[in-house]
Amino acid sequence: MDRNSLREIVHLVASLLVLTIAFSYPSTSIEALAIAAVGVGTGFLLHELAHKFTAQRYGYVADYEASPMGLAMAIGISIFTGGNFVFAAPGAVMIRGKKIPYGQIENYYVNNLQNEKEFAYISVSGAVVNLILSFLFIIISLTITDPLAIKVLTRAAFINVFLAGFNMIPFGPLDGAKVWRYNPVLWGIVVISTIILFFYL
Repeated sequence: MDRNSLREIVHLVASLLVLTIAFSYPSTSIEALAIAAVGVGTGFLLHELAHKFTAQRYGYVADYEASPMGLAMAIGISIFTGGNFVFAAPGAVMIRGKKIPYGQIENYYVNNLQNEKEFAYISVSGAVVNLILSFLFIIISLTITDPLAIKVLTRAAFINVFLAGFNMIPFGPLDGAKVWRYNPVLWGIVVISTIILFFYL
């Protein structure tokens, strides 16, 4: 394992731990933390990996980096609001540009429209994964009777829906801003799906 890979794992684990605490607050019981960890472990990790792998599919170099400010805000805002709201942006997948095969640099040029499309799809991939996971958790919860399992699944579904909705806010560096700029209809489909699942939960 190279140094960059180890650094990325450390950043992911740190963000996972912080979000788990933030989503379980004000409870700090082992059960509450474990339940939140299932939702955060699926929602946050798979959200960020979707960004990373989609970016790599388009030829970009992409690695997750935690943000000290984002981590502090996740904990601070959760405590300040009594656990009613979580600032779910502890970091982001950083995209550093495409790998250009040696000898092809003279044939490479920047296509702004193509880049905008790629970044929109990279951005929306995380929310789409969250919505798929949330839907699956809901379906599974309807087929079982164990109260604890249902509690875990519904909480995981909610966390995934929350992450999808938060990231689709069309402002600043959030994913929603890039998706909105490229295709408001695509943004609307994702947001409407998120709202439907949110109110169902």
